[in-house]
Amino acid sequence: MEGETEQRAFPLLFRLCEGLSLQAAGIALWACFNNEGALHLARYLVKQGRTIMLVVDADSRNVRKGIFKAPKLTEYFGSHASRYVKFLGEPEDDAPQEEKFNELEELFRDDVWACVANKIWAKTDGIWEPADFAALRGQGKFSGAVQEMLQAQSASGPGGKPEMMYELAMALDDKNDVPEQLRDVFKRLRELAA
Repeated sequence: MEGETEQRAFPLLFRLCEGLSLQAAGIALWACFNNEGALHLARYLVKQGRTIMLVVDADSRNVRKGIFKAPKLTEYFGSHASRYVKFLGEPEDDAPQEEKFNELEELFRDDVWACVANKIWAKTDGIWEPADFAALRGQGKFSGAVQEMLQAQSASGPGGKPEMMYELAMALDDKNDVPEQLRDVFKRLRELAA
């Protein structure tokens, strides 16, 4: 995993979707504090013959050093780099390009964000609507904009992005509120661990 946000949210989301903990499924989650650290750990584990899946936000492809571009990934993992690296937010080959997102937080639907926000980050004047979250899409870093909005318009707004995603994950009780792409990642992890 890339960092603290994923480290805190993924175990909760996995349990909701799969009905058991990561450990019970035979999966070890390693947070690497940034995408470059995660890439280097994944490369090492592949060289050791370990079964891995590196999950990073799609915007990792834009890192200055180009370490998540196809040539570098092929250098690290061979011609089967896509077997090891999953970019959250990138559409599958057959999906419309308008379904491309940059980060984990963007994968969650606006109605899910609004519902959770109304449960745990009460708006100081009124209620959260899906449109509040929809307005933040396509204008830079979605997660930062959501965090800023929740902090500015709620007395109980989250203390940071990791806390925000942890609280969102804790508040969900229907696996269908977890984005399909993430449910697919969890299903694939179960297959790899079997």
